[in-house]
Amino acid sequence: MEPAAQVGQLVDNRYRIARLIGRGSMADVFDARDEIANRDVALKILRGRIAQDKEAVIRLQREAHLQEMISHRNVAKVYGGGSTEFRAPYLVFELLQGVSMRQVVRNHGRVASFKAASYIWQALQGLSAAHTLNIFHRDIKPANLMLEPSPGPVERVVLIDFGFATLQGSARLTMTGHVVGSLAYLAPERIGTADPGSAAADIYALGVIFFELLTGQRPFVADSELKLVTMQLEQQAPSLRAVAPDADISPALENVVLRALAKDPAERPASAAAMAVEIEQAMDGG
Repeated sequence: MEPAAQVGQLVDNRYRIARLIGRGSMADVFDARDEIANRDVALKILRGRIAQDKEAVIRLQREAHLQEMISHRNVAKVYGGGSTEFRAPYLVFELLQGVSMRQVVRNHGRVASFKAASYIWQALQGLSAAHTLNIFHRDIKPANLMLEPSPGPVERVVLIDFGFATLQGSARLTMTGHVVGSLAYLAPERIGTADPGSAAADIYALGVIFFELLTGQRPFVADSELKLVTMQLEQQAPSLRAVAPDADISPALENVVLRALAKDPAERPASAAAMAVEIEQAMDGG
């Protein structure tokens, strides 16, 4: 069923679909009303023939299981799931009202160092909660970081979409022919390998986003995937202050970003929590 035709439908005798709010590679996401809990939610429904694909269904179930394990303000809440009357599996998430970091980068380019540092610090808190449970996201990118309205000076960052996440020690699930993770944010050790992901790889991806927020561009930009891969594997990230000489980036903050972008995973911050501390120290002038 096309998304427009689903508007107004009652799913599983509980969720009234209001409007389409997003389309992924495998699923549609709707704003819906939980008529039993009396709250607005986000409904993620597998699309068309994908809903009958066993591997896609297992991935959706894994996403729900892993995300439910993490209870943290910087990770989107999962409320449950089920199947529609057309046997399409769905998940129910907290409804986020803000915008993605991808939209911020596209519309505004770079942001002030204080705001960029706060965004990444918050994302690291969510990642730390996941990593503590040996859950690796594997698809950290601006589109998967939501910025929610907050009473404070900076929006609340919420990590979403654990569809490609893995639990250390569990069986891996990767769709045939699918490269897990967006290439521009993929750690060098994961390119062209069967690497299942790690805390260090998630940290690298956040390092790319941090660089992008502070300078207005990613550390590696190329006109072909082959050139981008070569740069990711062989070139060191450039100086942030050379890329954006008029930006307010301290040497200490630049060092945090470049450490996160180290080619050798062992040279990156030891953990998400450790990188968060480095950001605090850099912003305090330490």
